Amino acid sequence: MRWLVWLLLAFAAAVGLSLLLRFNQGNVAIMWPPYRIDISVNLALTILAAAFILLHLLLVTAARALGLPQRVRDYRTRRQQEQSGAALRDTVLAYFEGRMGRAERFARSAQASRDTAAPAALIAARAAHRMNERERRDLWLAEIGADQGAVSALQMTQAELAVDDRRSADAIAILERLQAGGARHIVAMRTALRAYEQAERWDEVIQTLRLVEKRDALHPAAVRSLRLKAHVALLRRKAGDASALRTYWRSLRADERADPDMAAAAAVALVEAGADDDARRIIEQGLDASYSADLVRVYGRVGGVALRERLDRLEGWRRRYGDDPDLLLTLGQVCANDQLWGKAEEYLRLAQARQPSVGAHLALAELFESLGRNEEAGGQFRLAARLAADAQSTDRAA
Repeated sequence: MRWLVWLLLAFAAAVGLSLLLRFNQGNVAIMWPPYRIDISVNLALTILAAAFILLHLLLVTAARALGLPQRVRDYRTRRQQEQSGAALRDTVLAYFEGRMGRAERFARSAQASRDTAAPAALIAARAAHRMNERERRDLWLAEIGADQGAVSALQMTQAELAVDDRRSADAIAILERLQAGGARHIVAMRTALRAYEQAERWDEVIQTLRLVEKRDALHPAAVRSLRLKAHVALLRRKAGDASALRTYWRSLRADERADPDMAAAAAVALVEAGADDDARRIIEQGLDASYSADLVRVYGRVGGVALRERLDRLEGWRRRYGDDPDLLLTLGQVCANDQLWGKAEEYLRLAQARQPSVGAHLALAELFESLGRNEEAGGQFRLAARLAADAQSTDRAA
């Protein structure tokens, strides 16, 4: 459509020009002594227009001739960039296909252009790392150093690879430089978590976990597992110091104190430090809120609780949560410790009926030994040994 408009405009201009020239009767006299040349104005205008067009064409041709070397260079550069871009694309595809050697070969081709050299080297370094070629990986990384635009990407890659190599100190140093420059994105925080965990810097693990949790950057189950591991490790560092353990427990957030596994770990540490009353309060609060077999087992170890009070508590939880095997086993052990043999046997047999376990068989065996029923005790010991052997065989098969 556009060419049709231009064609109409050209025809209109031609018609207008022809009408203008038709009524133009003027002459142009050119004096060149001893000569005089007389031509019409129309011819003079035509000659001037033709001369202008010819001069323009000559200048354009000269400019093109003079600029030819530069155009050739530009063409070669453009072609090289296109080839390097295609090689980088093949590098990425080969890497995600799992063809690491092929990715490195394409990366070498992509290095022909400065724009693609650094990204190609980063992918090639990761490919070499995946093939456990650490020396070649480091050579690839060394080639990136001159590209200022790839500094952050290089540091992030170095940090991740250092974590994979379990060089946690190097990874932490790199990540701290990145964070000082404002890099607090999700991948950096997750890499920092792994590095802090390897270095057993549990305080930093907990702080970073809270940031990760706010941004929903890790599965809640993974967050809970790692947080529990960090808190348990910090509790172990305070083992035997009841005052420090109490202070640490109070410093936890409400949702962390409500975690049954966290409560069980704290209760065990307090029991071992001789702070049975604090452990008992933690366990009772936890079991009043929700059932936890770990808390029940720790409750059986807490001292300084009257038998009647302990049994009332355990029976109350039994009425609320049902005949859980661990709860019945704890009831049986508590009764056996206070020489309530009949009740102990009843609870232990109920625990066995609900779920046979090594612990229940051993508890019954010890009970029968205390009562002089050696033949029955031997039978329970054999059952416990057989159950333990079966469990070990299953673990090996898995």
